[in-house]
Amino acid sequence: MKLRLEWKTSVVLALALLLTGCSLMRKGDSNSSSEGNRKQPGSTKTTAFSPSSDARKDLGDALRKLGSTYPYRLTETSSDAKDGQIVMPETTRVAEFAGPDRSHVKFTGGAGNDSEEITIGEKQYSKTDGKWREETRDSSPQQKTMNASEIEKLVGDAMKDVKYVGPETVNGVPCFAYTYRFEAGTEGHTFAGPGKVWVGAGDGLVHQMDLEYKVANYVHTSHTVFEYNVNIKVEKPVM
Repeated sequence: MKLRLEWKTSVVLALALLLTGCSLMRKGDSNSSSEGNRKQPGSTKTTAFSPSSDARKDLGDALRKLGSTYPYRLTETSSDAKDGQIVMPETTRVAEFAGPDRSHVKFTGGAGNDSEEITIGEKQYSKTDGKWREETRDSSPQQKTMNASEIEKLVGDAMKDVKYVGPETVNGVPCFAYTYRFEAGTEGHTFAGPGKVWVGAGDGLVHQMDLEYKVANYVHTSHTVFEYNVNIKVEKPVM
């Protein structure tokens, strides 16, 4: 069976988008600032968090906060293996979010094809081979993207058996840990595997996430760390 390593399809892509706070909004849904570096949206007021009797709701609430808590940065390291052998060396993705439609993402490592992408409103700038390219994101009805509730449903359907583990500290931050099982089918393949999320006791935000899923004889692993209230400035690159 031939299976591409680019597993960013359908439900898997939706999971990645929600967990990284990327808002796939229809035209007119966001308060974007398409030019310049205007004032960033204020961070959501954080409050102390305590686990409830509904672990699935706790995790869902924490993930939803990523869509309204700015600025923040995530650093993800991931790798891919086939039949126990590494086929895609460790890749690092650093994504900075100044607002729902204002972000800067860098990919390094992996197969050596480093890349960079900046999104400001409906403008998107991509850098490959040292050159920047400007594009306008297509918001026509024919290219309508999923809204937040549609993404949330896809992710909710894929995150199963959510369980509260207990208090743990990650990167010096007191958290509460949750485990879940990721399971989704797309294009005739099933993506499945365990995951773990750490939710901050002081703010109810996701501070770390680990995920491993398998499809056929491939295994993808990722480790993501989140940082909040960081100094982020997203600007149009020098073309």
